[in-house]
Amino acid sequence: MTKQEFLNELKQSLSGNVKPEVMMDTYRYYADYIDEQVRNGKTEKEVLSELGNPSLIVRSIIAAQEGDRKADVEYTEDGKTRKVWDNEFQTIKTKVYEKKKEFQFDPSAWYAKVLYGLIVILMIVLVFCIIKGVFWLFIRIGIPLLLVLGIVYLVMYFLNGK
Repeated sequence: MTKQEFLNELKQSLSGNVKPEVMMDTYRYYADYIDEQVRNGKTEKEVLSELGNPSLIVRSIIAAQEGDRKADVEYTEDGKTRKVWDNEFQTIKTKVYEKKKEFQFDPSAWYAKVLYGLIVILMIVLVFCIIKGVFWLFIRIGIPLLLVLGIVYLVMYFLNGK
């Protein structure tokens, strides 16, 4: 296979399966890669044998564009796929690299109802504490103050009355 045959097969296989920009970027990438490797001293045949079958490259690109490529799948020369890792590792890997969602408060969710209940209980306790505090002040300060004022009033009344 020559460089041109490789690139034509690559382009033809990608045509209609991916966006034209992706197809042209891939074509240019592999054309530049082959040219660079030839400039570095490899033969065209060596470079093409390292790259392998263009249909495998195309399958990988199409799967990546569709978002279907899994980290645990490997494409083989016979056109089949095989598992590389077990599902347990894939699950762990997926959990590690999952993008975290931003929290949005939902007023009708269960946690919102619990929060509302706690706020109501807190308000009731707060009102109770305020009433208890006012009552405590009245008993501790108000009643003795009223007694002193009452005594002062009686003393003034009897002193002014005579």
